Amino acid sequence: MDGESLSLAYPTLLLMILLLIPLVWQGVKGRTVRVRFSSLKPLTRVGAGSARLTRHLFWVLRVALLLLLIIAAARPQWGKSERERTSEGLDMVLVVDTSGSMRALDLTLNGNRYDRLTVVKNVLLDFIKKRPSDRIGMVVFGTEAFTQAPLTLDHEVLVEFLGKLEIEMAGPQTAIGDGLATAVKRLQEVEAKSKVVILLTDGENSAGAVDPLEAARAASTLGIKVYTIGVGKNGQAPMPVQGFFGMTTQMVQVSIDEALLQEMASLTGGRAFLARNTEELQEIYATIDELEKTEVEILEYVDYEEAGAPFVLWALILLGVETLLGLTRFRSIP
Repeated sequence: MDGESLSLAYPTLLLMILLLIPLVWQGVKGRTVRVRFSSLKPLTRVGAGSARLTRHLFWVLRVALLLLLIIAAARPQWGKSERERTSEGLDMVLVVDTSGSMRALDLTLNGNRYDRLTVVKNVLLDFIKKRPSDRIGMVVFGTEAFTQAPLTLDHEVLVEFLGKLEIEMAGPQTAIGDGLATAVKRLQEVEAKSKVVILLTDGENSAGAVDPLEAARAASTLGIKVYTIGVGKNGQAPMPVQGFFGMTTQMVQVSIDEALLQEMASLTGGRAFLARNTEELQEIYATIDELEKTEVEILEYVDYEEAGAPFVLWALILLGVETLLGLTRFRSIP
């Protein structure tokens, strides 16, 4: 972050204003000033009103001159600041289920019904935007699992990869263990103070070569915390299917292995969540955002430029004005 501000190198000198103005005022009040016209005309004494006006004019000029000189002596400076953010190093992998059951139409956005993956992508987009200091990667899984986006601080690229997620892009089944194992492998290769996996699924482990609990134990050994999220409802869910006359919606039996997700999280010191609607899913990611706050150190550098020259210039102008007035009809008679 950059910014500009005006400050004083010697701010205590401004206290002189409070001390000197009353002294100047008392000095001016105690003087009797008589004014005469310039030497080109006979000297005459002006009225009392004109004398008071003249005294006030000179008093204002001298006080303004004094203020400008004091401010200049206090060295006003323009400071151009730059802030540098340094993160403590939180690395996070988002593991997303893209199996066929993510087509279920039991979640909504803005009052409209969408498939589960569309809603998940929308919520993940907001979550990513709130964590600009984290390196975040993405793994997708279905029948198999693969890395969709490596760990990166370039969240614009990450969001592009998020937008490319499609249902069954990794196959129609659900390999939860393989998804977690792929994320663990990614985090195993990096050094970070904190490593986190957020695994989201809407089903039961039905494919893959790695047992989900074995993957969780491996994560625990490496100090990786796993948060698990089950999304959708157990039981009947509306699912689009290809009918004789085109696409139609039918109620299909779906289920989430909540016990498995709970044990996976417990093994790693994480937490398990269940999101039965969009609002709960948003709240879950907000909760994880609070639980895994990144420690950010902000270093501020300030480059100062002297700004006292205009005050000195105006002081010289006022001094010149007072001198010119003193050479004309406003000269004081001792």
